[in-house]
Amino acid sequence: MAVTKDKNVQKNPWYFTIEIDENGKRKRIKRRGFKTKKEAEAAQRDLLNELGQGLNLNASKTIYRDFMVDWLRDKKTKVKSRTLETYAGLVNNHILPALGDFALADITPRHIQNLYNELHESERLSGENIQKVHTIINESLKKAAGWDMIIKNPAAVVDRPKAETKEMFYWTDEEAHRLLGVAKEDRYYCALLLAVTTGMRQGEILGLRWQDLDLKNRTLSVRQILNHDGKTLEPGAKTASGIRSIGIDKITAIELDKLRHRTKEEKMANRDIYEDNDLVICTQLGTPVSPRNINRTFYRLTEKAGLKRIRFHDLRHTHVVMLLKMRENNKRIAERMGWSSVKMLDRYSHITPHMQKETADAFGEMFFSAPNGTKKSLVE
Repeated sequence: MAVTKDKNVQKNPWYFTIEIDENGKRKRIKRRGFKTKKEAEAAQRDLLNELGQGLNLNASKTIYRDFMVDWLRDKKTKVKSRTLETYAGLVNNHILPALGDFALADITPRHIQNLYNELHESERLSGENIQKVHTIINESLKKAAGWDMIIKNPAAVVDRPKAETKEMFYWTDEEAHRLLGVAKEDRYYCALLLAVTTGMRQGEILGLRWQDLDLKNRTLSVRQILNHDGKTLEPGAKTASGIRSIGIDKITAIELDKLRHRTKEEKMANRDIYEDNDLVICTQLGTPVSPRNINRTFYRLTEKAGLKRIRFHDLRHTHVVMLLKMRENNKRIAERMGWSSVKMLDRYSHITPHMQKETADAFGEMFFSAPNGTKKSLVE
């Protein structure tokens, strides 16, 4: 073992060599590119220590780009196709251009932090997506460490990037009524109605089947979703807690019953070419409705109603705000929305202060009223 200065190299001239036993044969390893003798000695000690802990030296040379091909392939059996598409986009467009050419053993916390800094400064990604980038890098390198391809996960010591809370948009009760009023005769009226009255996600609404509906007891079950591609129907929900039952009000139940009769008529009229997916929201031929088409319908009707433009997903926020105004129990809200925790309601903390005056007035009305309806007075 030796630490040597290469006199023919001006920049980072120091290097070290070590010898290891590999399958009964001696093998020499050389690492170059150190600025000082001290740095080369420290790197030599680290490598010897890692080899002593079981580092697979050949595996540690695996290029991160190649490792991520397998990592994404392994993910296919663990996440939904839309999530996999998101991961692949972040990996190929943002992670690999910065880290892809490094060997696993050469990736440092500084490399990772530099990527986060660049993504933040360039504003190429939202804070939320930079957090997803961190999740991917951390999880992939944790797996590499678990397989002894590297000794330590360098992402484990890098702070998770912060994401600014997005401004939340929602409609008032009156605005939601205005939308439904102009949408009453539209083919996809019930999709909008379900969004307002149940808070279901768009994919859940477009994947809802008649077998998941019990109009007699006014309940529906979220058991299937339509993928964002508008073609693939997937069992389950976005999350495990998303698989749930939701109570529906009488008016919504009546409108869904009307839609069921219309769907049966369309099925009969087009029976030779009808594609029966048992979908509640579908085309005249029974095929799934593209999320893009639903969004177009929603924006067209929003403009017709003279309402401020919000996303279809914001109808979900609108439903939560309505429940909060009703003083609904937090646990019931979380169950209805398919959240794993009531902490999700923290996102609505900026809304609840506006309700405090109503609470105070209601309390005062009760506390300072005499049994006969007259007002009590604390001042004699």
